[in-house]
Amino acid sequence: MQPQSLCFFNTNGPWGGGEHWHFENALLARDKGYRVSVVAGKGSVLAQRLAGQPGIRLFTPGLGALAFLNPLALLRLRAFFRQEQVDAVLLCLPRDMKAGGMAAKLAGVPDIIYRRGIAVPVRNSFLNRQLFRRVLTKLIVNSEETRRCVLGNNAALMPPEHIHLIYNGFDVAAFDARQSAPLVARRPGELVIGTAGRLTLQKGQRLLIEAVALLRGQDAPPFRVLIAGSGELETELKAQARALGLEKQVEFLGFVTDMKAFHQSVDIFALPSLWEGFGFVLAEAMTMGLPVAAFNVSSIPEVVEPGVTGLLCPPDAAALADNLLRLLRDENLRKTLGEQGRARVVQRFEVGKTFAALEACLRA
Repeated sequence: MQPQSLCFFNTNGPWGGGEHWHFENALLARDKGYRVSVVAGKGSVLAQRLAGQPGIRLFTPGLGALAFLNPLALLRLRAFFRQEQVDAVLLCLPRDMKAGGMAAKLAGVPDIIYRRGIAVPVRNSFLNRQLFRRVLTKLIVNSEETRRCVLGNNAALMPPEHIHLIYNGFDVAAFDARQSAPLVARRPGELVIGTAGRLTLQKGQRLLIEAVALLRGQDAPPFRVLIAGSGELETELKAQARALGLEKQVEFLGFVTDMKAFHQSVDIFALPSLWEGFGFVLAEAMTMGLPVAAFNVSSIPEVVEPGVTGLLCPPDAAALADNLLRLLRDENLRKTLGEQGRARVVQRFEVGKTFAALEACLRA
């Protein structure tokens, strides 16, 4: 049965792939004629970007990590679901799954869906087993690797027929049409390697900086590295670059809002992440026709086809340096991988196709 009223539920404060997914699909659902509501974190980036959007009912109740233990919080959510006559709720974070899932169950919401966007195992706890078996009706995963990880600690956590693979969608036409200019001016005769992501252990910028240090002694063409993002490791990573004498070769840009402008400043996109749920930034880079150098881990090989749209290697600085050197030296290789990368995004991850898969999941 086709639902009429959808609620996208994501209380995360910062902006990331999960928030982008909820934002984009909420707007797509609205434009497709669904009644759409969104539960977002108070003061979150998602709430700020949705504020004032026509046709979307925004609710920011200010839920904490233990909201599922707060009867008043659950009753407020239950009242909201009933008021909006929600047919299906799409939950994001583990804490959203708990509070939002339990409140939706109390409200009689027919379809309670948890979207898992990170390839990290689910704890095999009593509470999680109850939530997956008695509260959730479906699970959306954004990669086969995420599916594998979800079931890694308990293969019977959810029946296979209730798990739906829906890759992150990318609006190629809108991205192409967006007016933008390079964020950073190019220097004559210099190639630019770029990476973007939160400055955290997961994103592996430390290994990229180590790889840059190794490249200096390998007769590489002139290059520099742009690092976009902010996070808890910013001070540590800047200190690492200084200690290796890379202040002039590695530039930290901070949080970047115009990612098209960033990619226009780059010749090679490097993603040294140690794990990813999907890697939305890869789709952006590939749409821009950029060759990718990344690690052959987690879901990354599902997005970047090894040897076809990018060069993948084990999570090792020396191996990454070797692949970056190949790309720096070979203009034809960069061009070929970039062209094939864009074609892959259009064929597999274009947003119209991924939203159709979401609608199929809702009807199932």
